[in-house]
Amino acid sequence: MKFQDKRCGKVAVVAHCVLNQNSRISGLAHYPAVIDEIVDILKKHNVGFLQMPCPELTYAKAKRPSKTREEYNTPSYRKHCTQIAISTTNQIERFVKNDAKTIVVLGVKNSPSCDISDSTKETGILMEELRVELEKAQLEIPMHAINISKIATNIKWLEDNLKTV
Repeated sequence: MKFQDKRCGKVAVVAHCVLNQNSRISGLAHYPAVIDEIVDILKKHNVGFLQMPCPELTYAKAKRPSKTREEYNTPSYRKHCTQIAISTTNQIERFVKNDAKTIVVLGVKNSPSCDISDSTKETGILMEELRVELEKAQLEIPMHAINISKIATNIKWLEDNLKTV
């Protein structure tokens, strides 16, 4: 069913801290609120946002110590991430059923939960679980980790991928 209004029909799934730097652990927020360049490029291409919950914030707390992937890789934390991944995948499926295309999943480089890599060792726990759920749902969506220190490279990657949508 095509909508008769102005919705774009495109959605980006984003790690929570891309749209809310307040969820980062103390000392790691690089922006006062959102990662402006990412938000701006998606807005320029009329892409909506699906903000995933921050698993570290919802599992631990706002004022939490920095932990590695290995420290978070416990059965209870992995279960927590699996639940978020299932919920996110269900939302994506609803968009797809309503003729909206999910064009990208954006994570955050060096996050124990939201990094995205070709290597399982480097991929964050949430993104690892999200890949599993997307595969089960037979959804192929490009995934990319935002690297704050290479923001121009991220913008180019997004621009290149958004041109094809």
